[in-house]
Amino acid sequence: MFLKDFPKPWAENAVQLAVEKDRKSKSALSGLIVYLYRIRRLRRLSLALCRRLEGEDIYSQSLRRIFRDVYGVTVGPYSYGGVLRPGVLPPGSVVGNYCSVGQRLIVRRRDHPIDEPILHPFLYNSELGFLTRDTLPKDRDNPLTIGHDVWIGDRVTILSGCKSIGNGAVIAAGAVVTRDIEPYSVVAGVPAKQIKLRLTAQQRQELEASKWWEQSLPELMTRVASSA
Repeated sequence: MFLKDFPKPWAENAVQLAVEKDRKSKSALSGLIVYLYRIRRLRRLSLALCRRLEGEDIYSQSLRRIFRDVYGVTVGPYSYGGVLRPGVLPPGSVVGNYCSVGQRLIVRRRDHPIDEPILHPFLYNSELGFLTRDTLPKDRDNPLTIGHDVWIGDRVTILSGCKSIGNGAVIAAGAVVTRDIEPYSVVAGVPAKQIKLRLTAQQRQELEASKWWEQSLPELMTRVASSA
């Protein structure tokens, strides 16, 4: 794998530190932490326990369990940022491993009906009490899938036309994404357009074949360090 071509100034105890972070990432009190979060007035306490006992959001396994069980959102190991904010991602969303996501992320999974004579949600959203059923697909009927090692900048908006963001993709800050994003592409603008593809074709193929994102952080660090 071409990672050997990118040596890093590893700290002497880097792998040992990664092992310790992973060991700490799931507390023996994980079940209690998730239970407390289900009680609204105790949510701040639950999150404080997550961070005190399991480290930052980037590590906490209990926080991921909360998002899965309470919000119906799957967030992979080591992913962090805006995807770990309640209400940002609708139920059914899936975020891969090792993703870096900026703040103020907006994700929309359905639009107002521009082909209908009236745009107001009174005429399509049954939760407002006037309809027996929604006349547009619900958020969960149009889930968003974000691949592995994706970098999403601050203030990005992802609209309903985008159903998939490929592995290794980069979305520039302030972009408005209206369609699917190809793996390893860099996109920017309103609407977002591809600027370039990251890495060479061979490097992209090697990364996909390696499935490195399925490894824990200690395993990955050991692999990269030994290949340098």
